[in-house]
Amino acid sequence: MPARSIHRAAAALVAATAITALTAGGALAHPEAEGDHPSGCVLTAEPGTIAVGGTFTVEGNFGGASIFVLAGADATPAEDAVPDATTPEGDSFSVTFTHTGSAGDITVVALIPETECADTDGVTVTATLPNTAADQESDVSTTIAGVLLLATALVIARRRLNPDLA
Repeated sequence: MPARSIHRAAAALVAATAITALTAGGALAHPEAEGDHPSGCVLTAEPGTIAVGGTFTVEGNFGGASIFVLAGADATPAEDAVPDATTPEGDSFSVTFTHTGSAGDITVVALIPETECADTDGVTVTATLPNTAADQESDVSTTIAGVLLLATALVIARRRLNPDLA
């Protein structure tokens, strides 16, 4: 195989891998890929980790919900529990909460009473302050995609600066 074809194939492979890494993050993102949602009701609580006294936002694709913020992982509200918030009827909701308790896991449950529409999500509360140096969390797929895009740019730049390698 000529060197030119090898360079083109390598650049195409690197670009395809970078695109796959970037799009896979979106396809595997929270919440639809997080498990079954047989009722079609989806709830998210973001960010997933906060410091004591921090805030988190609960969003759902259904309105008329009762929202419960419960201490502990996989907690469920008691039958006569009073919701921490209720939302108006509609297509979706977004409610912000400030955590005033101690460190540990929180389970957020949103449901429409007397229906099958319900979902849960979790938030971890830490005793330490979060790292505020970066606004967004970085994950492995984003790092890999960035490195692969940089490698593609270097291959292209090398070919343009030294046409004898092509």
